[in-house]
Amino acid sequence: MPVFNDKEWEVHNGDCIPHMLDDMPPESIDFAVFSPPFPSLYAYTDSVSDIGNVDAMDNEARVHLSFFFRGLSRVLKPGRAAIVHVCQIPRMKRSGGVGLCDFRGINIRLGERAGLIYEYDWSVRKNPQAQAIRTRSRELQFAGLESDRSAQRGTLQDYLIKFRKPGENAVKINAKDQVSRNDWIKWAEGCWDDIHETDTLNTAAAKSEDDTKHICPLQLEVIRRCVLLFSNPDEVVFSPFTGIGSEGFVSVGGKSPKTKLSIRDPRRFYGCELKPEYYKQACKNITSAVKNRTPEHDQALLF
Repeated sequence: MPVFNDKEWEVHNGDCIPHMLDDMPPESIDFAVFSPPFPSLYAYTDSVSDIGNVDAMDNEARVHLSFFFRGLSRVLKPGRAAIVHVCQIPRMKRSGGVGLCDFRGINIRLGERAGLIYEYDWSVRKNPQAQAIRTRSRELQFAGLESDRSAQRGTLQDYLIKFRKPGENAVKINAKDQVSRNDWIKWAEGCWDDIHETDTLNTAAAKSEDDTKHICPLQLEVIRRCVLLFSNPDEVVFSPFTGIGSEGFVSVGGKSPKTKLSIRDPRRFYGCELKPEYYKQACKNITSAVKNRTPEHDQALLF
C-alpha cells in the first residue's frame, strides 16, 4: 500500500487498475494528470493489461477504461480534479475503418459513468505540417489536397479533459504565488496555442527492441500549468500511466530543458507504470529532477 506522508515521490511498477481498485487508499489523491494509452495508436508492451494493444476502440478497450475510471474515482479526493490528455483516433484502414473514433467522447462518457463530473476541456494546438509528416496522413497532405479534397481534414489537436469528483473540497486550492492573474488571462483561453510540441523528456533511453510503437510523452508545460492550477504545494499529484515520468518530473520541481520553466513550490508525486523499462527511466528522470532543484525549491518544501 502506498504511503504518501513521508515520501517525496514513489512509482509502482505494475498495472494501475487493480492497484487503484484494491491497494491504494481511497480518497488519497489530491490531483491526477495523465495520458491514457490510446488504443491502436501507441502500444507499449505485449501485456494483456496494456490498453494500447487493442487494435480498435471496441468493447475490450471500453471495458479496460471503464474499470480504470472506477479506480480513479475511488482514489481521488472529493471536490478535486483530474486532467485526462487525449486526442481523436483515426480508424484503422487495414481493418476497413473510415474516419475518426471519438476517443475524447468515450473518455468523457466513461468518466461520467464512474461518477466523475465532466467540467471542461482545453484544446492544445498541433502543427499540421509536422503531423502530416509524422503520421503520413493523406487527409493532411498536399497530395490529397490536389487530387480529391473530399476527404481532407485539419490537424488532430490534443484535448485536456477536466473531471472533478463530486463532494466538498476540504482544502481550497488557493496557495498564493502559484497562478497570477496574467497567467489566468492566458490559460483561460479555450485553445493553448503556445505549447511547444518538443517540450518533452527525452524518450530515447526508455525505448527497447520490443516497443511496437513510439513513446508519446505529454508536454512539460502542459503538465506544469495543470499542476499549478489544480493542486497546492506539498499535495500528491498522481499519474496512473507514468511512462517515463513526465508528470512526476514536473511535480517535484524539474525544469523543462526547452522553456527553462519549473514549479517553484514542489508537489509530491505518486505514479504507476506497467513496463519495466519505462518504470526505470521514470525513476531516473524524477530522481534527476530532485537532484537538480535550486535552493529556492527546497526552501519551499513543506514536508
